[in-house]
Amino acid sequence: MPLESEIKAEAIKLGFVVCGITTPAQPETFGAFQSWIEAGCHAGMDYLARPGSLSARENPASLLPGCRSVICVGLSYPPPEQPAPASRSGLGLIAAYALLPDYHHVVQAGLEKLAARLPGLAGRSVQSKVCVDTSPILEKDLARRAGLGWIGRNSLLYAPRLGSYLFLGELLTDLELLPDASLQGDPCQDCRRCVDACPTQALRPDRSVDARRCLSYLTIEHRGSIQSDLRPLLGWRVFGCDTCQAVCPLNQAAPTSASALPVISAHPDLLEELALSQAAWKAKYQGTPVLRAGYAGYRRNLAVALANLRPEGAFQALQAALEEELSPDLRDTFRWALEQLQAPDVKTKS
Repeated sequence: MPLESEIKAEAIKLGFVVCGITTPAQPETFGAFQSWIEAGCHAGMDYLARPGSLSARENPASLLPGCRSVICVGLSYPPPEQPAPASRSGLGLIAAYALLPDYHHVVQAGLEKLAARLPGLAGRSVQSKVCVDTSPILEKDLARRAGLGWIGRNSLLYAPRLGSYLFLGELLTDLELLPDASLQGDPCQDCRRCVDACPTQALRPDRSVDARRCLSYLTIEHRGSIQSDLRPLLGWRVFGCDTCQAVCPLNQAAPTSASALPVISAHPDLLEELALSQAAWKAKYQGTPVLRAGYAGYRRNLAVALANLRPEGAFQALQAALEEELSPDLRDTFRWALEQLQAPDVKTKS
């Protein structure tokens, strides 16, 4: 069996659902990535614009001296639960990927095991480096080039029969491996469902995302207040957004099961969440991506969701939280939420 086939078979044994190989040549989308940065679409993610970060994304081989190949893998996760809860239930919504143990650790552990098996498969010592999306690497472009799938209009990688509910990872190696061919065609050519469904119209014509308007960015990475005109569009979301994936025809046949099971609920009770102390919140979400939002950011999201859903008891809970809150940004959001609850009920987009 060719070495490439053996490596792919090992990746599947380790739980990855797809594996492909490409070269460490400059990604074709690097120029578009630069333009995206120059347009300010990275919002507050300043680390993406650092010279060292840009240089590494332009030249993946720089991450590993002697790099000759990139092994790209995908790990599936369960799609969002359907149907979503009624909008007046007082329940929030957490994106599907965040219900599992933090994928950074899971993907990294799997790739480290694969790296440990390379010397035995190759019959020589092998230099390798594990990368996940915290590394300065354009992983979706590399995965596309390695034949894992296509890039959709929502910027995500779609794999045949698997859809976009995938965690990606890369293993850079000094092995000279035969690269796979990228897939032909464009399943998204005549479809705009994700573009039309995006609550904030954050999807750009070049298949990139304007983070300044993206609900995933705003509820996770963004620090401080969310601009007031976008707050009603959050609906009941308190961490992330799955809308552009949920409406995609390519995801309708995606597997409903995955190797990992959810460790938290997709629909937390908003009032119970607001009552959590920082220590209790950290303990509840320890080991999950939800911690990425930070305690203050999560409470900001809760306040917006409470204002949008208007469940019974929301005003009293927010009033009590405002009296104890010291952060100026959070106080601003709490005051706004209280004003919304006192105003006539207006249907929000969820």
